[in-house]
Amino acid sequence: MEVKFTNFPDGSNWVKGTADNDQYAFESKLFDEGSDFGINGGRVSKLTIWKGEKFTWDNVVVNYDRGWDIEPEDDYKKLFDAVINFLENSPKRFQ
Repeated sequence: MEVKFTNFPDGSNWVKGTADNDQYAFESKLFDEGSDFGINGGRVSKLTIWKGEKFTWDNVVVNYDRGWDIEPEDDYKKLFDAVINFLENSPKRFQ
């Protein structure tokens, strides 16, 4: 599954991207090191994935904000795994 950044700014922990041929979009707060607040102790402390180009809460399929608000259901587990793997293996910027 293709996952890519659409916004990876210098000087900010907030990143944006798309997945699965742009069918889904995501926004994440991504750090250089893992923490207790990160998903599975990792670098991602906030993550929202939604279906379609435009964000609305009705389209959200995953939401993590230092804890689970909307966990990935079975239909979205592969999508979540691809996005989290992509983020965890992305370049570090603040070291």
